[in-house]
Amino acid sequence: MSSDFRKFLRKEEQRKFERLEKDAETYKIMERVFDTSTLLVLYRMMNRGTIDLFQGVVSTGKEAHVYRALDPEGRYVAVKIYRVATSDFKNMYRYLACDPRFKGVHKERRHVVHAWTSREFKNLQRAYEAGVSVPRALDHEKNVLVMEFIGEGGVPYPRMKDIPPENPKKVFENLVENISLLYKEANLVHSDLSEYNVLLTPDPVLIDFSLAIDTASPMTEEFLIRDLRNLTNYFRRLGVKVPNVGELLEEVKGERA
Repeated sequence: MSSDFRKFLRKEEQRKFERLEKDAETYKIMERVFDTSTLLVLYRMMNRGTIDLFQGVVSTGKEAHVYRALDPEGRYVAVKIYRVATSDFKNMYRYLACDPRFKGVHKERRHVVHAWTSREFKNLQRAYEAGVSVPRALDHEKNVLVMEFIGEGGVPYPRMKDIPPENPKKVFENLVENISLLYKEANLVHSDLSEYNVLLTPDPVLIDFSLAIDTASPMTEEFLIRDLRNLTNYFRRLGVKVPNVGELLEEVKGERA
């Protein structure tokens, strides 16, 4: 464990952190993710009131971990921290390069990851403002993104992959409406939509917007078709009679006569 991490915990644990020492696995994960730069970002977020009490891990991944925290009002928030050292920044750069909003980003690991975090924050903002069912973006800095926690009592709602919807036809129709709203009003395509990136509350909430692209991108239709194909395949397995991808594409884009 780094000396920077020890100093940070000693300084903030009484007021800011619950006793993370009791959870050895959380400790291991945190020391792999929290370099000096990340610790300083979290410290600044605490000072400006974005987060107050940092808690345990919600989910882990190769490129990012999501943590549970409380804000000063006692509300749960989700803290997504991108791992600069292990992120596939080359793949991230390819997506950024085809996004008109991020032309000219430096092809250097840390710059790419920071731009990637900013991109997800902006995508969530645009989707939320357009009325799409997504977590509300609250704050971001460098490789840290803070957003609304989708769950109850600090427990996240299940992914659609883990617990199929009780009324799959209704959820499918709701998702198509959200995809259409995302396309027409937010000018975005999710680009990675599947049963893995939908939480059921029981109404669906779309998550993981790091790959979402602006509709001005030349790759828009390719990614939109992929999203629609993923959903139709999933709901067909649940016995829902769904339109073909071509018909859904027309519906989402508003090209029906």
